Amino acid sequence: MKLLLSSHSLEPFPLEETFLLAKEIKADGLELVLMPAVLGLGLDKVKKLAEKHSLPIINIHQPPWGVLFTGKKGIKRLTGRASELGAQNIVAHLATMRRGFSSPFFDWVHNIEKESGVNIAFENAAPRGLESWPDYAGQPEKLEQFVKTRNVNLTFDVAKAVLKGIDPYQFFQRHHARIKVIHIHGFNRSGEFHTGLWGGEFDWTGFMSFVRKFDYQGAVTLEIFPLHRWIYFSQPSKSDLDRAREIIKENFEILRRV
Repeated sequence: MKLLLSSHSLEPFPLEETFLLAKEIKADGLELVLMPAVLGLGLDKVKKLAEKHSLPIINIHQPPWGVLFTGKKGIKRLTGRASELGAQNIVAHLATMRRGFSSPFFDWVHNIEKESGVNIAFENAAPRGLESWPDYAGQPEKLEQFVKTRNVNLTFDVAKAVLKGIDPYQFFQRHHARIKVIHIHGFNRSGEFHTGLWGGEFDWTGFMSFVRKFDYQGAVTLEIFPLHRWIYFSQPSKSDLDRAREIIKENFEILRRV
C-alpha cells in the first residue's frame, strides 16, 4: 500500500510546500490534482519538484470540471500527462452527460490501459450537482451494476460511498482487486467534505485496518484541505499554513499507524 498526499493539500500556497510536507511525514508520493495552479506551473516544473524531493507522482487526478469531458479525448490527454510524469494511476470522474457509459467506450479504455501501462480508475464521486443526474452511477445498485458490467478499475471515495448508503467494508471486500486508489477524508451529513478524520461519523482506523488485511497494493490518498475556505477569498497567513500542516500531519499519522 502506498500512502499519498493530494497536491491540493496546502493550496493556495505553492506546490513545493506540499512536497516539503510529504517528505517530512514520509509519504510515498503525491496525487497530482490538475487544478489551474498546477497547470499554470506546468508539468515540467512539477516533474522537477518531484525529482528534487525524491517523491514520485503516483496518481493524476482529473479536475472537477473534467467530469464533462470523460470521453476519448479527455482520457487520452490524461494518459499522456500520466506517462509524462511516470504516474501509475489516473483518477477519472464517471461521465454523467456523455456517451461514456456505453460498453464500446470502456472496451476502448481497456485498450488504452494496455497501451499506456496506466490504470484508469473511475471514481464514485463528482461535483454535487451532477451526482443527482439519473445516469450517474453513484447509488448502490447502479454502482454495482456499473462495476460488474464495465469491468473497470476504480477509485473508491469512502466518504461518498457511506453517504450514498454503500457499506464500504463489503464494497472493498468485493472489489478490492479493481480498486487502484482509495480517497480518505472526513465528512459529515451536513455536506462538509475533506475535513479531518477525528470526531467524524466513520471509524477510519477500523476501515484502514480492514484494508490492510487484504495486503492491498493500491494507493491511499489523504484528501484533507484545511485551507480550502481561503482559496477563493484571500491569501491565508503563515500561521494558517503552519496549522494546516499540523492538521495534515496528525491525520496522516492515523493512516500510517494502523
